Amino acid sequence: MKKLMIVSLLFLILVACQNKGNTEDAQQDEEISTSQEKEDIPPEYLDETNYTGDELEIVKLMNARMRYLYEKDEKAYMSLIDPKSPISGMGRYKVLKVTSMSDITIQEQRKLYQAVVIVNELNENNEEYSNTMVFWKKKEDGDNAQWVIADID
Repeated sequence: MKKLMIVSLLFLILVACQNKGNTEDAQQDEEISTSQEKEDIPPEYLDETNYTGDELEIVKLMNARMRYLYEKDEKAYMSLIDPKSPISGMGRYKVLKVTSMSDITIQEQRKLYQAVVIVNELNENNEEYSNTMVFWKKKEDGDNAQWVIADID
């Protein structure tokens, strides 16, 4: 009788341990799939149809920045940045969307045009943060001048 009781108790402990292990495996699988879902969410780009001229070129630049962050393409990302910029590399985050944006202010200076826009962005961790983005278009490049990112604070 004692042997039967001990075998039954061991059987119950074995079953309980297996269920606990299965629960932990299921939780780990769920965490992995959740993190993969976060990584696979493409950004929501700004609607370019609302802009024209220089503002359109700046919005295209902002969309390209979001795309390269999403794709983790540092070479393409850095091609958007002016060589004299304090930005030395690509951030290790993804921008899901721009939640709000100020008007794009463009000012003419002696050697270049400078545009400034303040944006609130949502990252892959659902954290919202504000950035001031500065863009330059150099006069010395004439008709071939392109807008570039000068800084992001």
